[in-house]
Amino acid sequence: MLIDCHVHLNNYDESHSRPAEDVARDLFASMEENGVDHAVVLTSYKVNAHRPHVDEVIRVVGGDPRITIVEGLRWRDPDERTDLYNMEDRIREGLVKGIKLYPGYDRYPINDPSLESVFRIAGKHDVPVMIHCGDTYSKHAKVRQAHPLLVDDVAVDYPDVRFVICHLGNPWFQDAAEVLYKNDNVYADISGLTLGEFHYEFERYMLQRVRDMISYMGDPGKQLMYGTDWPLAGMRTYRRFFDSLELSAEAKEGIAWRTAAQLFRIDTAALESRRRGEPA
Repeated sequence: MLIDCHVHLNNYDESHSRPAEDVARDLFASMEENGVDHAVVLTSYKVNAHRPHVDEVIRVVGGDPRITIVEGLRWRDPDERTDLYNMEDRIREGLVKGIKLYPGYDRYPINDPSLESVFRIAGKHDVPVMIHCGDTYSKHAKVRQAHPLLVDDVAVDYPDVRFVICHLGNPWFQDAAEVLYKNDNVYADISGLTLGEFHYEFERYMLQRVRDMISYMGDPGKQLMYGTDWPLAGMRTYRRFFDSLELSAEAKEGIAWRTAAQLFRIDTAALESRRRGEPA
C-alpha cells in the first residue's frame, strides 16, 4: 500500500488557467499509474486563478475515498484575513483533516506567538499541523523563517499537537533530524526534494542526505512519511527514489502508508478492499 501525504491541486503553469477538475483528473491518473492508493491534498496559502480555495477542493475531490484534504492558511496578510471559525467547522465536519502553514512564504516564523489559536484548534480536534520547512518555490519568500529548528519551539510548547516538517527541512537535513529525534510529536514527509524528475547526480546526493537522517533518527518508520509534492515533483521518479533507500520491510511499510494512515485517520481497510477490487 502507498499513501502520498503531500500533493496539490494547484496549477503551477501560470501561463494559462486550468480548472481544478482537470488537475484532479491528472492526479488520479498519476496515482493509478504509479500505484498510489491514497493522496493527501494540501490547499495553498493564497487563492487565485491557479490555486483553488479549500471549498473548491472539497467540491472537486471531497468525499472521494482516495483523498484526504488538509487546509492551507494565509496568516500574516493584511488584505486577506484567515477565517479560523469556518476552518474549525470544516475540521469538525470531517471535510478537512489537517492544517498546513507556510512560514517563509507568508513572512512569519512557525514560533510566532500569534499562531497559538491555530495550534489550540489542532490540539482540540486532534489534527496534524503540516509546516513548510526549508527551501521555497518563491524567490520572494524568506527562507530563514522556514528553518526546521523553529519547529522544536512549538513541539515543546504544544506537546499535544502533532507537527509535520514538510520536505525534510531541505537543505537543513541534520537540523530536521535532531528535531525529529528529540520530539515524539514531530513527523516529516520526504516530499519536494526535486522539481520535476530526479537527475542522477542530484538523486544520489539526496539519497545520502536521507540515509544520514535515518541513521541519526534510528527508527524512520515511526516519523517519516512518503510524499511527492505532485505536480511539482513527478510520482514515478519519487517511487524510484523511495525504493532506492533500501529500508527494512518494517520501516518501508511505516513510511509508505502506516504512519500517514494513523496521522490523518485514513480508513486503510477500505483501501485494502479497493485494492482487491471489492465493492465499497
